[in-house]
Amino acid sequence: SIIDHQGSFPASLSRAFKMSAKNQLHPETGASSEQPPKKTKMSATGAQLGVCLIGLGRSGQFHLTSIKSLPAATKLLWVVDIDEVRAQSVAEEMGCKASSKPDDALADPAVNVVIIASTTDTHFPFIMASLEASKCVFAEKPISHAVSEVQQAVNLAQARNLPLVCGYQRRCDNNFRALKKHVDNGAVGTLKVIKSCSRDNPVPPLEYLRTSGGIFQDMLIHDFDMQDWLTGGQVPESITSVGHCYNPEVEKMGDLDTVAILAKYPSGLITMTDTCRDAAYGYDQRVEVFGSNGMANARNELTSCVELATAEGHMMPPAQWSFPERYKHAYKVELEEFIELVQAGVNSPAHCAEQAAMLRHPRLVKTALAAELSWRLGRQVDLVEDLDLLAKGVMPDHH
Repeated sequence: SIIDHQGSFPASLSRAFKMSAKNQLHPETGASSEQPPKKTKMSATGAQLGVCLIGLGRSGQFHLTSIKSLPAATKLLWVVDIDEVRAQSVAEEMGCKASSKPDDALADPAVNVVIIASTTDTHFPFIMASLEASKCVFAEKPISHAVSEVQQAVNLAQARNLPLVCGYQRRCDNNFRALKKHVDNGAVGTLKVIKSCSRDNPVPPLEYLRTSGGIFQDMLIHDFDMQDWLTGGQVPESITSVGHCYNPEVEKMGDLDTVAILAKYPSGLITMTDTCRDAAYGYDQRVEVFGSNGMANARNELTSCVELATAEGHMMPPAQWSFPERYKHAYKVELEEFIELVQAGVNSPAHCAEQAAMLRHPRLVKTALAAELSWRLGRQVDLVEDLDLLAKGVMPDHH
């Protein structure tokens, strides 16, 4: 069955970023454009949107819950899953159509929006087919593991003037948004160091890991996106990775389960990231931003904020068990804001902002590729190197 384990700009866009911030635009994006958008087929402002959901695994269930909570804004018309029994069951529950392939749904003129939550290795073809059908697309990450394919998807979305939002849900988390606000307000001054800690729990299913693209493209890319977002689109110039695999089943896949990364930026900024596929104490995600004026720190979110102090000592509540609990609200917010973006229409500042925001996707995948190559080659990798050439020697399946 389909199972899935689960959103700053270049200097040239800085002025547009300020304009969008002033207009309080979609926080997944944050830039505007002075160029008038081309005409395209999108829903009129405020209209109910016809939705096709591709993939009914774990991430698909999150989005199905969000769709149910937005009856005035969305109408689920199609569900698509390779498991026909599962698709038919959900279709009967939701009063929509079911299919094991997306073709009929994409041909349906009543479908405005396609939400892609299928297995990682199917994202790119489903994204391209949806854009070719002139549908607005929300896809779980990654778009693809290949930089060239990500660029193709971005180029097509921009040529068709369609939204293509990738589900980096941490951008919709209240804690990280508060951190971003302090950074943008200049509270910490010039950025010097960003430390990111991401520890999953429990170890994802092995069947998921086999098609995930590995820890760099599947897990660490979330940290690269956060760093891109917090820095306003700064791109590292060099990256060094070390890692180890403690899980023998994961090691058989040629993958790692524990990684530490050091990246250097042209501005002088240094980022440090540690990640692990499991943590005995629960799900753990933290970000610390240090600058010339001080520090801002987003701590790990626990199950409550209550600390008990007795003669035996201070006792803290446990961490959230896993990402569904930690990001339950963020998953809902990211879809709500995507629907609002589509409803706003192509002439809205939010749409122009999203068209600029998608430019980051190729560079995120390139950063993840550089990080993986650093580990495989056992040396620092500079982003100006020919990564495709390097990959051919150590990554046989590289596109």
